[in-house]
Parts: sequence; C-alpha cells; structure tokens
Amino acid sequence: MSAASIHDVLVIGAGPAGAAAAWALARAGQRVALVDRETFPRDKTCGDGLIPDALGALDAMGLRETVMREAVEPRALHVVAPGGESVSLAGEFLCLTRLRLDALLVDAAVGAGAALMGPMSALQPIEDGRQVRGARFRALAGEREIRARFTLLATGANAVVSRAFGLATPMQPNAVAGRAYFKVPSSFAQRYPHLSIVYDQSLCPGYGWIFPGPGNRYNVGVGVFAGGRGETPSLRGLWKRFTTRFEPVAELVAQSEALTEFRGAPLRTGLQGATLGRPGLLALGDAAAMTYPSTGEGIGKAMESGLLAARLVSDALRGARPLESVHRAYAAEFRGQFATRYQAYWTAQAWTSRPWLLNLLARRANAGRFVRRELEALIAEEGNPSRLFSVRGAMRGLVG
Repeated sequence: MSAASIHDVLVIGAGPAGAAAAWALARAGQRVALVDRETFPRDKTCGDGLIPDALGALDAMGLRETVMREAVEPRALHVVAPGGESVSLAGEFLCLTRLRLDALLVDAAVGAGAALMGPMSALQPIEDGRQVRGARFRALAGEREIRARFTLLATGANAVVSRAFGLATPMQPNAVAGRAYFKVPSSFAQRYPHLSIVYDQSLCPGYGWIFPGPGNRYNVGVGVFAGGRGETPSLRGLWKRFTTRFEPVAELVAQSEALTEFRGAPLRTGLQGATLGRPGLLALGDAAAMTYPSTGEGIGKAMESGLLAARLVSDALRGARPLESVHRAYAAEFRGQFATRYQAYWTAQAWTSRPWLLNLLARRANAGRFVRRELEALIAEEGNPSRLFSVRGAMRGLVG
C-alpha cells in the first residue's frame, strides 16, 4: 500500500454532487482531494435535462453562462397524458449531455484548486474511533490511502459502497431508467424543440422522455419506479413499447441514426431509506437517495447537496461548529428545506400510476389556470407543492 496523502476534505465521486462540493470547498481555501473511479471525461446514463434547481446551482457556481454556450434551451416542457392529451408548461430549462456537463463541473473544481485523482475505487473508510478520517482505495498500482479531516461520499446509487462506509441503505434501488442517443433529422428537431415527458398508456406505470440536445442529438429514454400499482414492468420491455407504440418516438427511431445502445442505470429516490451521514462523513446526491420520485430528476438536488455540505464542512474546519456534529446539521437542514417537496413528488408518483387521474390533470391544466400554474410552480420550485398534490388541491383543480 502506498503512503497516505493528507487533505482537509476528501470527496469521493466527481459527478455533479461531488464536483460542486469540491469547487465550493476549494474556493473556501480547503485542501481538497476529488477522487473518481473513472477517468474524465466519462459518460453517464441520464436524461440530461436541467431544471430550475440545477440552474440555480449553476448560477451559484458562476457556470450558467458557460453551460448555456454548449446547451440547448427548450422553452417548454410537454407532458403527455395516457389518453394522448398534451400539456405545455413554461419554464427555464437547459439540455446538455452528462459527458460535457460533468466535465465542465470537474474543470471548475480543479480550476478552484481541487486535486483530481483517479481512476480509483473506494473500498472502505479510515476511522478514528467513530469518526471517518478518509478512505482506502483500489488503484491501478495497488491500494492507496487518502486521509482527510472530513469525507464526502458522492458515489451514486451504489449501495455496496454506502454500506462499506457505514451508511444504512436498502440494497435494491427503488427505480431504474435507461436511455439512448439519436441523431435526428432537422425536420424532426424543428417539430420537437421542447422537452417531452410521456405517460403513454402503453408505458404506465412507467414513463418515457424525449429531450433535445446540441447538434440535433436527442436523448430518448424510459424509467419505472418500484412499488406502483400492478407488476413493475421490465426496463427493456418499456423501451420496446416506447419505441414501437408511441408514434413520435417510433418516427424518431425510423428516421434517425442511433448513436448509442440503450443503457440503463439504477436510481435511489425520495430519500427512501437514506442515511445522510455519520461523524466525519456526509452522503451527497444519489448516495443519499436525493433523486426526485415521479420524474427521476436528480442533478439539481445533487448539486445543491454538494454546495450545502461544503458550506457546513467549511464552517466546521474553521472552528465555527464541532466537526462531529456536521452530519446532524446537514441532515436537518437538507430535510428541513426539501422534505415537503419530496413528499409532493411521492404523491405525484402515486398519481402517475393511475392513468385516469393523469388524464384528468391534463384536461384541467388545459381548461383552467390553477392546475397549470401549480405544475409550473412545482417545476420552478416556487410556492407550496401540496397546493396541488392533496385532496384539497385536487378538488380545487376541478373548478379552477
């Protein structure tokens, strides 16, 4: 085993959560090691859509303009109900492949002073009593130790790693999604410049998406959440139905060049079964099941968790709060800020498993102002999501 290196903070995982945390910590003057199991740039299975919470995090990092120079900017999100009715929702959105987004975030972290290391796979924590003091890794040249005063775990939905670091988490993910890239004709891109989330009858209780990307490179995918009504369909079964039975996607596949194979990945959503930390260790993003139920969107909350963790850890390293209590403050602040929103998305997920309810929502969104306004506020993370996703909200939606 090679000699251990010593840092103020060790960040394991260089996706959006880890890179955002490393950037903020390095900017605060901390010595940061940012470790990933892969060499960047690397691809990541994702929908590639950036909604307002992710855009807010990019604003906080001063990176929104940088991302916008490469991204496409859809001006609407179209939600297609099982009966075929479509609702167009206004909002701020960007689309950029994770290959480029993650590379830009890592570049920002390195530019701020973080030391990028890898490829190395995390094996287990280094502990001093109950306190985590870094980690052991498997590298190409053998095992390596990186010691740190604090450690951040941003390794995604990998339950094996989370458990190795002493964080209780269910072994099975509660959702799965997959996507493929297509180079579409300009004529198709002109007709579908918006984001589309599809709850076609053939997909329920799953869903599909069609997201435009730079250079007419479209991200097309499907997802499904466990625990819905009826038997959970297979991901590849959903993909086959989406690409053959939903007419716009069948047209896309017939006319376009397939750039990648269909590829799936597990998701952990809604904070379900999540442990957000222990002394000396915080879990970020999908490592703490921070992806939203119902939509599978997780980039924004991953970045926000990284920025929050960085602020609290920096405070502790400067002596403003006890290091051993940071995990409690982090869990309390994150849950306090977002628990209501996660509950609303859980309710929305239950609703999406009922085609008749989705059809009713679509009709009311197109017929009145209340449902449309509340759906747009939910996407923008403004207002109270329980105004719609509640019995009272449903009743008001029938008349407003």
